[in-house]
Amino acid sequence: MLNLQTRQEENASVITVKGKVNFEVTAQLREAVKETIATHQPKLLVINLEGVSFIDSSGLGLLVAARSSIDKINGRLHLCNLPSQVMKVFDQTNLTNYFSIYASEQDALSAL
Repeated sequence: MLNLQTRQEENASVITVKGKVNFEVTAQLREAVKETIATHQPKLLVINLEGVSFIDSSGLGLLVAARSSIDKINGRLHLCNLPSQVMKVFDQTNLTNYFSIYASEQDALSAL
C-alpha cells in the first residue's frame, strides 16, 4: 500500500511517499504529481522518498515523467531521503546523474 502526503512550503510543493512504488500503485503517485503541478505550478517539486522500501521500473519511469512535466513549466524536481536500497536502484540505472538528489528534505528545499 502506498501512502502519499502533499503539502506546500512557500513556493515549493512537497510529496512524501511511503511504501512500495511498483506498477500497482504508480497511477496513484502519477495522479498526485499531476494534480500538484496543475494546481500549484510549483517552481520546485520535492519528492521525499524516505519511506519507500522498494521501487521498480514503473516507479522510475514515473519519476522521469514527473521531471519532464515540471521542466515544461520551468520548475525543478528534487528527490530527497532515498533509502540505501532505493539509491542502489538509481545507481544501477544511472539515474543519479539525471535527478537532483539530496540527503534531506531541508537540503532539497533550500537548493532552488
